[in-house]
Amino acid sequence: MESHRIWTATTVCWFFAVFNVERIFPQVNIASFVYFLATVAGVSMLAIPALRRQRFAVTAVGFGLVWITGRCMLGYNVDLATLPLVLTEAFVVAVSQFLCLRIAQNADEFEMKSTQMLEVLTASSVPDLREFEAALLEEIRRARRHERPLTFVSITPGTLSSDALTELVQQLTKSLTAEYMAGCLSRLLSTKAKSHDLTVRVGDQFLMLLPETNAEQAQAMSRRIQFDMLQQLGVSVRTDTYAFGIDEVTLSGVLDRLGIQPLTDAAAKFEVFDLRSSKAKARRRGIIDAAAAELVNT
Repeated sequence: MESHRIWTATTVCWFFAVFNVERIFPQVNIASFVYFLATVAGVSMLAIPALRRQRFAVTAVGFGLVWITGRCMLGYNVDLATLPLVLTEAFVVAVSQFLCLRIAQNADEFEMKSTQMLEVLTASSVPDLREFEAALLEEIRRARRHERPLTFVSITPGTLSSDALTELVQQLTKSLTAEYMAGCLSRLLSTKAKSHDLTVRVGDQFLMLLPETNAEQAQAMSRRIQFDMLQQLGVSVRTDTYAFGIDEVTLSGVLDRLGIQPLTDAAAKFEVFDLRSSKAKARRRGIIDAAAAELVNT
């Protein structure tokens, strides 16, 4: 949340400076439509998840083409004399888009983590008395009517000792840290992976299938992932590459290297992350299920 507050404050200050730059520096004469385009670019990154899943360079080029088209249609000249102003306008649009993208990514990460924690708490929680009061009364009436035995057991938790509390906090911290790191790594892989790459989570590990990628290219991607995780979280990541036909020829062999039992039902074991869109997720799930079933049989 600290980083989210920093990015939000930076964005507010940035838009304040942009919309008041001509008052502060009268010699600057930014085209009027640039203010509108910068706002649209920022709002689009906040409101449209599909844009956030694209690479930033792709969306930046898209808004850049819109900006160039706007200058041409509105009759603004582009020459050496106006080059500093043109670069300033491009910088304004790109930075506005980037700052709003960072805010949206932090919000998405917070939503994902909140959902995961809520699912864990909901799955492990006991229903409230109000929810099951009718069922309790029905059981009491049944026992009375049929003269069957029925017993109540009251369970009251005691006070945690200091050692037990310390151990509980350590376990909770470890669990939340592992989920947070998995979420950060999942988001990083979604930006590094290509549209045809397949990324699968197996417990706390991730397995990537990189079509049309040789071992050297895969190792280069692994080094980039290691560097980014070290820069962002200060956490080292271990990566291993297995070239198909050289290091491994079956999915079972790769899973054995990861210390995972061979699969009998790929759909029940793997969780496929939606790296681009819901359609891509469904397509990838079908591909992985078919490929895993075939490879396991071999």
